[in-house]
Amino acid sequence: MPSPYSVDLFAAIEADGRIAPRVLYMEMAAPDTYWGQVPLPASSVVLPGGWKNIGGGRVHWNSGVIRALRESRPDLVVVSGYNSLTCQRAMRWLHRRRLPWVFWGEVPGMRTLGGLRGALRTVAQRPALRWPDAIAAIGIKAVEEYRRLAGPRMEIVNIPYHTDLKPFLDAPRMNSSNLVRVLYCGQLIERKGLRTLLDAFLSVADEFPQSELILVGEGPLRESLAAQVPSRLQQRVVFAGFQPVDELPRFFSQADVFVLPSLHDGWGVVVNQALAAGLAVICSNAVGAAADLVSEQNGCVVPPADMSALATALRRLIADRELRIAFGAHSRAVAQEFLPSRGADRWVDLAERILARRVRTPVTAAAT
Repeated sequence: MPSPYSVDLFAAIEADGRIAPRVLYMEMAAPDTYWGQVPLPASSVVLPGGWKNIGGGRVHWNSGVIRALRESRPDLVVVSGYNSLTCQRAMRWLHRRRLPWVFWGEVPGMRTLGGLRGALRTVAQRPALRWPDAIAAIGIKAVEEYRRLAGPRMEIVNIPYHTDLKPFLDAPRMNSSNLVRVLYCGQLIERKGLRTLLDAFLSVADEFPQSELILVGEGPLRESLAAQVPSRLQQRVVFAGFQPVDELPRFFSQADVFVLPSLHDGWGVVVNQALAAGLAVICSNAVGAAADLVSEQNGCVVPPADMSALATALRRLIADRELRIAFGAHSRAVAQEFLPSRGADRWVDLAERILARRVRTPVTAAAT
Protein backbone atom coordinates (compact mmCIF):
# COMPACT_ATOMS: atom_id res chain seq x y z
CA MET A 1 0.00 0.00 0.00
CA PRO A 2 1.18 3.60 -0.43
CA SER A 3 2.69 4.39 2.95
CA PRO A 4 4.34 7.81 3.21
CA TYR A 5 7.67 5.98 3.29
CA SER A 6 7.26 4.01 0.05
CA VAL A 7 5.93 7.14 -1.65
CA ASP A 8 9.07 9.05 -0.54
CA LEU A 9 11.37 6.45 -2.07
CA PHE A 10 9.51 6.15 -5.37
CA ALA A 11 9.36 9.95 -5.67
CA ALA A 12 13.15 10.10 -5.21
CA ILE A 13 13.65 7.39 -7.83
CA GLU A 14 11.45 9.28 -10.28
CA ALA A 15 13.21 12.59 -9.58
CA ASP A 16 16.60 10.92 -10.02
CA GLY A 17 15.63 10.11 -13.60
CA ARG A 18 17.69 6.99 -14.19
CA ILE A 19 14.70 4.73 -13.52
CA ALA A 20 11.17 5.50 -14.70
CA PRO A 21 9.00 3.83 -12.04
CA ARG A 22 5.52 2.46 -12.49
CA VAL A 23 4.11 1.45 -9.11
CA LEU A 24 1.19 -0.97 -8.74
CA TYR A 25 -0.35 -1.00 -5.26
CA MET A 26 -2.70 -3.70 -4.01
CA GLU A 27 -4.73 -1.38 -1.75
CA MET A 28 -4.90 2.23 -0.66
CA ALA A 29 -4.89 1.59 3.09
CA ALA A 30 -5.10 -1.30 5.53
CA PRO A 31 -7.75 -1.42 8.28
CA ASP A 32 -5.13 -0.98 11.02
CA THR A 33 -3.19 1.92 9.51
CA TYR A 34 -3.61 5.49 10.72
CA TRP A 35 -1.72 7.72 8.29
CA GLY A 36 -4.75 8.46 6.14
CA GLN A 37 -4.87 9.06 2.41
CA VAL A 38 -1.48 9.51 0.76
CA PRO A 39 -1.39 11.55 -2.49
CA LEU A 40 -0.22 9.44 -5.43
CA PRO A 41 1.73 10.65 -8.48
CA ALA A 42 0.63 9.78 -12.01
CA SER A 43 3.21 6.98 -12.09
CA SER A 44 1.37 5.06 -9.37
CA VAL A 45 -1.97 3.28 -9.36
CA VAL A 46 -4.01 1.25 -6.88
CA LEU A 47 -5.18 -1.93 -8.60
CA PRO A 48 -8.83 -2.91 -8.19
CA GLY A 49 -9.25 -5.88 -5.92
CA GLY A 50 -9.72 -6.92 -2.33
CA TRP A 51 -8.56 -9.28 0.39
CA LYS A 52 -9.73 -12.10 2.63
CA ASN A 53 -8.66 -12.99 6.13
CA ILE A 54 -7.05 -16.42 5.80
CA GLY A 55 -5.39 -18.03 8.80
CA GLY A 56 -5.18 -14.71 10.64
CA GLY A 57 -3.55 -12.85 7.74
CA ARG A 58 -4.91 -10.64 4.97
CA VAL A 59 -4.48 -12.27 1.56
CA HIS A 60 -4.93 -9.90 -1.41
CA TRP A 61 -6.27 -10.62 -4.87
CA ASN A 62 -6.01 -8.05 -7.67
CA SER A 63 -7.21 -9.58 -10.92
CA GLY A 64 -5.76 -6.85 -13.14
CA VAL A 65 -2.12 -7.26 -12.11
CA ILE A 66 -0.98 -9.16 -15.22
CA ARG A 67 -2.69 -6.72 -17.56
CA ALA A 68 -1.05 -3.82 -15.71
CA LEU A 69 2.35 -5.49 -15.97
CA ARG A 70 1.92 -6.07 -19.71
CA GLU A 71 0.83 -2.47 -20.29
CA SER A 72 3.84 -1.15 -18.34
CA ARG A 73 6.23 -2.94 -20.74
CA PRO A 74 8.83 -3.13 -17.96
CA ASP A 75 12.52 -3.84 -18.35
CA LEU A 76 12.65 -4.90 -14.71
CA VAL A 77 9.94 -5.77 -12.20
CA VAL A 78 10.20 -5.55 -8.41
CA VAL A 79 7.79 -7.71 -6.42
CA SER A 80 7.38 -6.81 -2.76
CA GLY A 81 5.84 -9.62 -0.72
CA TYR A 82 4.93 -13.25 -1.28
CA ASN A 83 1.88 -13.79 0.94
CA SER A 84 -0.72 -12.44 -1.49
CA LEU A 85 -2.33 -14.20 -4.41
CA THR A 86 -1.54 -11.09 -6.45
CA CYS A 87 2.22 -11.38 -5.89
CA GLN A 88 2.12 -15.15 -6.37
CA ARG A 89 0.45 -14.73 -9.73
CA ALA A 90 2.89 -11.97 -10.75
CA MET A 91 5.94 -14.06 -9.81
CA ARG A 92 4.70 -17.04 -11.80
CA TRP A 93 3.92 -14.90 -14.84
CA LEU A 94 7.36 -13.29 -14.73
CA HIS A 95 9.02 -16.70 -14.42
CA ARG A 96 7.12 -18.10 -17.41
CA ARG A 97 7.88 -15.05 -19.50
CA ARG A 98 11.53 -15.09 -18.39
CA LEU A 99 11.42 -11.39 -17.59
CA PRO A 100 14.03 -9.91 -15.21
CA TRP A 101 12.67 -9.33 -11.74
CA VAL A 102 13.73 -8.73 -8.15
CA PHE A 103 12.08 -9.85 -4.94
CA TRP A 104 12.13 -7.12 -2.25
CA GLY A 105 11.29 -8.29 1.25
CA GLU A 106 11.64 -7.82 4.98
CA VAL A 107 12.98 -10.48 7.33
CA PRO A 108 10.99 -13.63 6.52
CA GLY A 109 9.46 -15.81 9.18
CA MET A 110 9.60 -13.33 12.06
CA ARG A 111 6.48 -14.92 13.49
CA THR A 112 6.65 -18.61 14.34
CA LEU A 113 3.98 -20.53 12.46
CA GLY A 114 3.33 -24.21 12.97
CA GLY A 115 1.35 -26.89 11.22
CA LEU A 116 -0.56 -25.99 8.08
CA ARG A 117 0.17 -22.24 8.28
CA GLY A 118 3.90 -22.86 8.47
CA ALA A 119 3.74 -25.26 5.53
CA LEU A 120 1.76 -22.75 3.45
CA ARG A 121 4.30 -20.03 4.17
CA THR A 122 7.13 -22.30 3.03
CA VAL A 123 5.30 -22.99 -0.24
CA ALA A 124 4.54 -19.27 -0.74
CA GLN A 125 8.22 -18.36 -0.24
CA ARG A 126 9.54 -20.72 -2.93
CA PRO A 127 9.04 -18.48 -6.00
CA ALA A 128 10.70 -15.56 -4.18
CA LEU A 129 13.67 -17.71 -3.18
CA ARG A 130 14.26 -19.61 -6.43
CA TRP A 131 13.15 -17.57 -9.44
CA PRO A 132 14.19 -13.88 -9.21
CA ASP A 133 17.37 -12.43 -10.68
CA ALA A 134 18.18 -11.10 -7.21
CA ILE A 135 16.71 -10.60 -3.76
CA ALA A 136 16.74 -7.08 -2.31
CA ALA A 137 16.63 -7.76 1.42
CA ILE A 138 15.39 -5.03 3.75
CA GLY A 139 18.24 -4.87 6.26
CA ILE A 140 21.18 -6.96 7.43
CA LYS A 141 18.98 -9.44 9.30
CA ALA A 142 16.92 -10.02 6.17
CA VAL A 143 20.10 -10.53 4.10
CA GLU A 144 21.28 -13.22 6.51
CA GLU A 145 17.95 -15.04 6.54
CA TYR A 146 17.42 -14.93 2.77
CA ARG A 147 20.97 -16.17 2.27
CA ARG A 148 20.18 -19.11 4.51
CA LEU A 149 16.91 -19.85 2.72
CA ALA A 150 17.91 -19.17 -0.89
CA GLY A 151 21.44 -20.56 -0.87
CA PRO A 152 24.78 -19.23 -2.14
CA ARG A 153 23.85 -19.00 -5.84
CA MET A 154 21.22 -16.26 -5.38
CA GLU A 155 22.40 -12.65 -5.50
CA ILE A 156 21.23 -10.95 -2.30
CA VAL A 157 21.74 -7.25 -1.64
CA ASN A 158 20.79 -5.03 1.27
CA ILE A 159 18.30 -2.34 0.23
CA PRO A 160 16.50 -1.19 3.37
CA TYR A 161 13.70 1.33 3.64
CA HIS A 162 14.54 4.96 2.89
CA THR A 163 12.27 7.84 3.78
CA ASP A 164 12.28 11.63 3.59
CA LEU A 165 14.29 12.67 6.63
CA LYS A 166 14.77 16.34 5.78
CA PRO A 167 11.99 17.61 8.12
CA PHE A 168 13.61 15.68 10.99
CA LEU A 169 17.14 16.80 10.12
CA ASP A 170 16.01 20.43 9.81
CA ALA A 171 13.83 20.62 12.93
CA PRO A 172 15.70 22.52 15.69
CA ARG A 173 16.17 20.75 19.00
CA MET A 174 13.43 22.08 21.26
CA ASN A 175 14.02 20.41 24.62
CA SER A 176 16.28 22.79 26.53
CA SER A 177 14.76 22.03 29.95
CA ASN A 178 15.94 19.51 32.53
CA LEU A 179 13.05 17.26 31.52
CA VAL A 180 14.15 14.04 29.79
CA ARG A 181 11.54 12.93 27.29
CA VAL A 182 11.37 9.28 26.20
CA LEU A 183 9.45 8.91 22.93
CA TYR A 184 7.62 6.01 21.30
CA CYS A 185 5.94 6.48 17.91
CA GLY A 186 3.81 3.81 16.25
CA GLN A 187 0.66 1.79 16.60
CA LEU A 188 -0.57 0.93 20.09
CA ILE A 189 -0.74 -2.81 19.46
CA GLU A 190 0.64 -5.92 21.20
CA ARG A 191 3.31 -6.57 18.57
CA LYS A 192 5.07 -3.31 19.45
CA GLY A 193 5.99 -4.43 22.98
CA LEU A 194 4.38 -1.45 24.68
CA ARG A 195 3.50 -3.23 27.90
CA THR A 196 7.21 -3.95 28.39
CA LEU A 197 8.08 -0.31 27.64
CA LEU A 198 5.52 1.03 30.08
CA ASP A 199 6.59 -1.40 32.82
CA ALA A 200 10.23 -0.42 32.28
CA PHE A 201 9.50 3.29 32.41
CA LEU A 202 7.35 2.96 35.53
CA SER A 203 10.17 1.03 37.21
CA VAL A 204 12.62 3.95 36.79
CA ALA A 205 10.17 6.87 37.03
CA ASP A 206 10.62 7.47 40.77
CA GLU A 207 14.41 7.34 40.42
CA PHE A 208 14.28 10.00 37.68
CA PRO A 209 11.45 12.45 38.50
CA GLN A 210 12.56 14.65 35.59
CA SER A 211 11.65 11.92 33.06
CA GLU A 212 8.53 11.69 30.90
CA LEU A 213 7.20 9.05 28.50
CA ILE A 214 5.37 10.20 25.36
CA LEU A 215 3.41 7.69 23.29
CA VAL A 216 2.56 8.99 19.81
CA GLY A 217 0.09 6.79 17.96
CA GLU A 218 -3.27 5.15 18.22
CA GLY A 219 -4.54 1.62 18.57
CA PRO A 220 -6.55 -0.90 20.58
CA LEU A 221 -4.17 -0.94 23.58
CA ARG A 222 -4.63 2.70 24.50
CA GLU A 223 -7.19 2.22 27.26
CA SER A 224 -5.47 -0.77 28.87
CA LEU A 225 -2.08 0.98 28.79
CA ALA A 226 -3.56 4.11 30.36
CA ALA A 227 -5.14 2.00 33.10
CA GLN A 228 -1.69 0.54 33.85
CA VAL A 229 -0.32 3.96 34.90
CA PRO A 230 -0.59 4.79 38.63
CA SER A 231 -2.43 8.01 39.36
CA ARG A 232 0.70 9.67 40.79
CA LEU A 233 2.48 9.24 37.42
CA GLN A 234 -0.35 9.98 35.01
CA GLN A 235 0.98 13.46 34.26
CA ARG A 236 4.31 11.93 33.15
CA VAL A 237 2.93 9.35 30.73
CA VAL A 238 1.47 11.29 27.80
CA PHE A 239 -0.80 9.65 25.23
CA ALA A 240 -0.44 12.04 22.29
CA GLY A 241 -2.71 10.06 19.94
CA PHE A 242 -2.40 9.81 16.18
CA GLN A 243 -0.32 12.54 14.59
CA PRO A 244 -0.09 13.32 10.84
CA VAL A 245 3.29 12.66 9.28
CA ASP A 246 4.08 16.37 8.96
CA GLU A 247 3.58 16.81 12.73
CA LEU A 248 6.04 14.06 13.73
CA PRO A 249 9.25 16.16 13.47
CA ARG A 250 7.95 18.40 16.24
CA PHE A 251 7.52 15.45 18.62
CA PHE A 252 10.91 13.99 17.73
CA SER A 253 12.67 17.34 18.16
CA GLN A 254 11.27 17.66 21.69
CA ALA A 255 12.46 14.18 22.73
CA ASP A 256 15.79 12.93 24.09
CA VAL A 257 15.50 9.14 23.78
CA PHE A 258 13.55 7.09 21.26
CA VAL A 259 12.38 3.55 22.06
CA LEU A 260 11.02 0.86 19.74
CA PRO A 261 10.56 -2.30 21.86
CA SER A 262 8.75 -4.45 19.27
CA LEU A 263 8.26 -8.18 19.70
CA HIS A 264 8.83 -8.43 15.94
CA ASP A 265 9.16 -5.72 13.32
CA GLY A 266 10.38 -6.25 9.75
CA TRP A 267 12.14 -2.87 9.77
CA GLY A 268 10.75 0.13 11.69
CA VAL A 269 11.04 3.37 9.69
CA VAL A 270 10.52 5.42 12.86
CA VAL A 271 14.09 4.45 13.77
CA ASN A 272 15.31 6.24 10.62
CA GLN A 273 13.39 9.30 11.76
CA ALA A 274 14.77 9.11 15.30
CA LEU A 275 18.33 9.06 13.95
CA ALA A 276 17.67 12.08 11.74
CA ALA A 277 16.23 13.94 14.75
CA GLY A 278 19.49 13.32 16.62
CA LEU A 279 18.13 11.00 19.29
CA ALA A 280 19.71 8.24 21.31
CA VAL A 281 17.84 5.06 20.40
CA ILE A 282 16.79 1.91 22.23
CA CYS A 283 15.52 -0.97 20.08
CA SER A 284 14.69 -4.56 20.69
CA ASN A 285 16.76 -6.96 18.62
CA ALA A 286 13.50 -8.13 17.03
CA VAL A 287 13.38 -4.83 15.10
CA GLY A 288 14.90 -5.27 11.64
CA ALA A 289 16.33 -1.73 11.60
CA ALA A 290 18.27 -2.30 14.83
CA ALA A 291 21.05 -4.25 13.10
CA ASP A 292 21.58 -1.53 10.47
CA LEU A 293 20.94 1.65 12.42
CA VAL A 294 21.65 1.13 16.12
CA SER A 295 25.08 0.42 17.60
CA GLU A 296 26.92 1.06 20.86
CA GLN A 297 27.79 4.46 19.39
CA ASN A 298 24.23 5.77 19.26
CA GLY A 299 22.06 3.57 21.47
CA CYS A 300 21.23 0.22 22.98
CA VAL A 301 19.79 -3.00 21.58
CA VAL A 302 17.90 -5.17 24.08
CA PRO A 303 16.02 -8.48 23.90
CA PRO A 304 12.27 -8.20 23.21
CA ALA A 305 9.91 -8.48 26.18
CA ASP A 306 12.83 -8.07 28.62
CA MET A 307 11.65 -5.42 31.04
CA SER A 308 14.82 -5.53 33.13
CA ALA A 309 17.13 -4.97 30.14
CA LEU A 310 14.95 -2.15 28.82
CA ALA A 311 14.82 -0.49 32.25
CA THR A 312 18.63 -0.69 32.48
CA ALA A 313 18.97 0.98 29.06
CA LEU A 314 16.50 3.71 30.03
CA ARG A 315 18.29 4.30 33.32
CA ARG A 316 21.64 4.65 31.55
CA LEU A 317 20.40 7.18 28.99
CA ILE A 318 18.13 9.22 31.26
CA ALA A 319 20.98 9.63 33.76
CA ASP A 320 23.67 10.76 31.33
CA ARG A 321 23.01 13.93 29.32
CA GLU A 322 26.48 13.95 27.71
CA LEU A 323 26.01 10.39 26.51
CA ARG A 324 22.63 11.29 24.98
CA ILE A 325 24.24 14.21 23.12
CA ALA A 326 27.09 12.05 21.80
CA PHE A 327 24.69 9.31 20.73
CA GLY A 328 22.44 11.85 19.02
CA ALA A 329 25.32 13.29 16.99
CA HIS A 330 26.27 9.84 15.77
CA SER A 331 22.64 9.09 14.93
CA ARG A 332 22.46 12.12 12.63
CA ALA A 333 25.61 11.01 10.81
CA VAL A 334 24.20 7.52 10.21
CA ALA A 335 20.89 8.97 8.97
CA GLN A 336 22.62 10.50 5.93
CA GLU A 337 23.02 7.03 4.43
CA PHE A 338 19.26 6.41 4.55
CA LEU A 339 17.94 9.38 2.60
CA PRO A 340 15.69 8.57 -0.39
CA SER A 341 18.44 9.72 -2.78
CA ARG A 342 20.69 6.97 -1.42
CA GLY A 343 17.84 4.52 -1.88
CA ALA A 344 17.59 5.57 -5.53
CA ASP A 345 21.33 4.96 -5.95
CA ARG A 346 21.03 1.47 -4.49
CA TRP A 347 18.14 0.56 -6.79
CA VAL A 348 19.90 1.92 -9.87
CA ASP A 349 23.06 -0.06 -9.03
CA LEU A 350 21.08 -3.28 -8.73
CA ALA A 351 18.94 -2.62 -11.83
CA GLU A 352 21.96 -1.83 -14.01
CA ARG A 353 23.76 -4.95 -12.83
CA ILE A 354 20.78 -7.21 -13.56
CA LEU A 355 20.03 -5.65 -16.94
CA ALA A 356 23.69 -5.81 -17.93
CA ARG A 357 23.45 -9.55 -17.42
CA ARG A 358 20.26 -9.59 -19.46
CA VAL A 359 21.68 -7.07 -21.99
CA ARG A 360 18.54 -4.93 -21.93
CA THR A 361 18.32 -1.09 -22.00
CA PRO A 362 17.06 1.53 -21.24
CA VAL A 363 16.06 0.97 -17.61
CA THR A 364 12.41 1.27 -16.63
CA ALA A 365 10.76 -0.55 -13.79
CA ALA A 366 7.37 -1.59 -12.46
CA ALA A 367 6.84 -2.50 -8.81
CA THR A 368 4.05 -4.49 -7.22
